Amino acid sequence: MNAIPNQRHLYMGTFEAEAYWRDAQLASLPAIPDRASSAIVAAMDELLFSFCQPGDALLTRYAISPVHRQYIAQLGFRPAVNERDLTDGTEQAGNVSAASVFELLGSRKADTSTGFPQLEGCVLSPFAGLPHVEEAARAWGITLHQPPLETIRKVNAKTYSSDLKRSLGLRHPGYIVTSFADVAEAGRKLLRDGSFLIKDDFGVSGKGNLHITSTQMLDRIVSYLRGQERKGKRVLFLLEPFLEKEQDFSCQFTIGDNGSVDILSVQWLANTQFAYRESLSPDEAFMERLEREGYFRLMQDVGKQLYQDGYYGDVCIDSMTLRGGKLEPIIEINARKSMSLIKHQLDTFLARKNMRGTLTNYSLSHDGSLSYEELLEGLECEGLLFTGESEEGVMPLGANTLYVNTGGRDGENRNAGHKSTPNRNTTERGGRSSAKQVRVSGISNGDGLSVSGGPEGVANIQGKEGATGSERARGKGRLYLELVAAGDKEKMRLTTKLEHFLAEHHFTVLN
Repeated sequence: MNAIPNQRHLYMGTFEAEAYWRDAQLASLPAIPDRASSAIVAAMDELLFSFCQPGDALLTRYAISPVHRQYIAQLGFRPAVNERDLTDGTEQAGNVSAASVFELLGSRKADTSTGFPQLEGCVLSPFAGLPHVEEAARAWGITLHQPPLETIRKVNAKTYSSDLKRSLGLRHPGYIVTSFADVAEAGRKLLRDGSFLIKDDFGVSGKGNLHITSTQMLDRIVSYLRGQERKGKRVLFLLEPFLEKEQDFSCQFTIGDNGSVDILSVQWLANTQFAYRESLSPDEAFMERLEREGYFRLMQDVGKQLYQDGYYGDVCIDSMTLRGGKLEPIIEINARKSMSLIKHQLDTFLARKNMRGTLTNYSLSHDGSLSYEELLEGLECEGLLFTGESEEGVMPLGANTLYVNTGGRDGENRNAGHKSTPNRNTTERGGRSSAKQVRVSGISNGDGLSVSGGPEGVANIQGKEGATGSERARGKGRLYLELVAAGDKEKMRLTTKLEHFLAEHHFTVLN
């Protein structure tokens, strides 16, 4: 997945890229503030190790756990990494600033201290192109190989996907609305045939979508948008009929700077409340169906159109099959890396060992008292940890997403009675943020709207299980992992054993 072959690459990125592409003057949909989920998403960049080849560098917002670095090194991933947080202590646990990793890196251009790998001459391969990339590249001597930011922003808009579907003669291009009156008119038309979705032009997984099922819900949204429009906000949304899906899936391809389109993979998706849950490899019959129905020819056409519009690089097309058997080839276009592209990277790694896996995650409530080192030791003792030599097992993909809201990654929250000692490379990540009351911005909880709360559609539970006496306060974390198993039966057995292990160690599964 290297942008320029045979050169040293730098992988880094902020996963909720859409927030940085969105115009601040646009009106917004109601949403649940969820600082715990935002902190988890900010720590997801550690998953980008899966792209790294020998000699490559990986910069992450929060320094990767020394224990995790040792674990992935045993699997063959040895990127040069930052040993200090890019935030350098400016963020408290569970309270993430709006600055992207590129802005943070650019602000440290005068930093000549140790803890950062050599970046000069590296070719940047970001999760997504964002503001401040050029400033960071100039400051650190990084080579850029990407389209202009305005092009990246344009092709990632939901309205671009709608226009492209319309130009290709595809079903359900939707209605692009530019005023609260347009929302009311188009919404009533759509409700005649069933429910519909309102999509923010730069909505992200689990946020920026509302499922409207009645005129009462529509009227409340119209009133909410009218208020914003009168305050000078600009309305821009996409309204689409709600489709009864059978299966979500996605297609990953790259567009070369010469316009070539290279299709890499197709992944089945399991989503919860419009949010990503896991990626799975489709069976041969499904791939044959896509070929038979011209899906891959269409993906080539989409890639060529993106190139004509000035874009090259990574692309993920969200698609679905519908109840009744029809294929919906384009739901939206993501001109960036994706979770399913990470899954493809892991597939490639496992294929060299004649193995296969599923990329999944667990949202967990815990108190941070079990360190990451103890977690890996426990998984290994139970015969669950994937080592690269075993035929199956659990491959943890990072530590920071699990501990970002609780601390304890390196043992600083350890309760009396735990036997292992803190790692000598302990960092100062951790600490707990205070409880925050959940509220819906702009609309009261009694309005009956379907509102998502972060990438898992889960409201902020941080602090809900408050500490009493010696009990430690709990927070939300997320464990991303690859389940390596030969088939569905083995995967189910592995999953059952893992969930039993998590329960025994006082993790509560939230998804």
